[in-house]
Amino acid sequence: MNQLLKLILAGVLILCFFKMSYGFYRISEFALFAGFGWLAYDAFHRRDSLDVKIFVTLTIFYNPFIGLPIPNILQVIVNVIVIIGLVINILFAQENPYEDYTKKDDR
Repeated sequence: MNQLLKLILAGVLILCFFKMSYGFYRISEFALFAGFGWLAYDAFHRRDSLDVKIFVTLTIFYNPFIGLPIPNILQVIVNVIVIIGLVINILFAQENPYEDYTKKDDR
């Protein structure tokens, strides 16, 4: 589920490079905000603190309610870095990240 969500978010970011209507960009901001928020929530339940920090930062960066005053070229650079990071995360993800945390402690 999370791998598919990451792929969809990377696709939305790629589509943002093309000339689209203003409504698409507004909807994509909400989709990215919700998607990265869900990934942060899931990383919190997996107890993966690095992923939580990354996805919370991206959730704040793509916040549609309070826009950050950043130049357009910086936005493009961040989008490219996020796309590359999502693709790398998809390629090197674990099969079942939850199984390590559900096992009983052997003493």
